[in-house]
Amino acid sequence: MKKQTKKRKLAVILVIMTLLVVQTLPVFFPRPLGSQKISDNNIILYYQAKGEQGAIEVFTLLKEKAEEIRSKMNVQSDKPTKVFLYQSQFQLAIREAGLITMTFAPSWHIGDSHNGNIMMVSPYTIVKGHTHETILNATLHELVHSIVFTLNSDLPYFWDNGLATYLSAQEPTKAELGSWPIPAMNEMHTENGLTFSNMGGYAYSYKYIEFLDKTYGWEKVLEFSSGSMDYSEVFGKTEKELYDEWCCYMNK
Repeated sequence: MKKQTKKRKLAVILVIMTLLVVQTLPVFFPRPLGSQKISDNNIILYYQAKGEQGAIEVFTLLKEKAEEIRSKMNVQSDKPTKVFLYQSQFQLAIREAGLITMTFAPSWHIGDSHNGNIMMVSPYTIVKGHTHETILNATLHELVHSIVFTLNSDLPYFWDNGLATYLSAQEPTKAELGSWPIPAMNEMHTENGLTFSNMGGYAYSYKYIEFLDKTYGWEKVLEFSSGSMDYSEVFGKTEKELYDEWCCYMNK
């Protein structure tokens, strides 16, 4: 009986280990199957043969903007950004966090930036709530994330997305801003992507960086983004004082 019990336990352990390997294996192979490559000094883009047209469009956009954004963020790097372009949301999702991602990935999800690398669906992928142009713009958004990562990998989520929306010119409309109330200061501290999205984080983080840039100047935004100084040292105000000023700015 003891031997049988040990065998059952061992079998269960082996099954669990196998499932874990199957679940996580795609994460370690971000390149699309049969991928091809386009590259220059700033961008290395991997794509599937059927996605050549979308790959060319993404590469052209990122090539055009990479130097400009690096200059704006005062980031000097000779290491090119890697971009992985997929033909479907499924291919993207399993490479972000494994097969389990399919149980919770939102239907509108089209890409992300991990450790300075960009993972996106092709602009020709059919995604509910998105168009060819919004996917292209989102790719530029992720390029900002990848560049900011080299400056400060610990930048708060609200700030990180504010810089990405602001520098990729994803300015929210009045209708978008009217869909959510101004987030409370503690809500701006969230590191959860779904919580952030559901509170209108993309729209409001853009307006927060816009406010700081117009009120205090871009150099102050860069100083705080570097992570070397706190609010009082950079802006001469506490976070709460800046938040109150921003609320007045938004209410105008």
